[in-house]
Amino acid sequence: MLILGLADMYNDKVRGLREACGDAALPYRTVARWVKLFCEGRDAIQDSHRSGRPHVDNHTIQLLASLLDVDRQWTALELAAEVGVCHKTVLHSLHDILGYCKIAARWVLHTLSEVQQWQRCPIAQDLLDRYQREGDDFL
Repeated sequence: MLILGLADMYNDKVRGLREACGDAALPYRTVARWVKLFCEGRDAIQDSHRSGRPHVDNHTIQLLASLLDVDRQWTALELAAEVGVCHKTVLHSLHDILGYCKIAARWVLHTLSEVQQWQRCPIAQDLLDRYQREGDDFL
């Protein structure tokens, strides 16, 4: 009886997803696995921390940061060859870990100081006011 109740619950969840998402809904087995995990006490959709080798080690990250301190005009492929890792690892490290983005062929730290944020507020408000006054002609 318990198994039948779980199957009904899974079917209800799948039906609800199909109504909401249409063809983009997840397959039955995926929904069943997630429902089971949440019924067992899981409370987040993020992957659990796993032991083992990290995706990128600290030495690689420090080496990339020091190379960019010297010259910000490296390409991801050049950095990958210099450090000895794949270029996707370089991109992940620069974007997601170090917070850089590529602007005009230079790696730029993509964070604004609090002062810069406050300086941009009135300018952004002026642009918004102008757009609200002029509409698409402003663009």
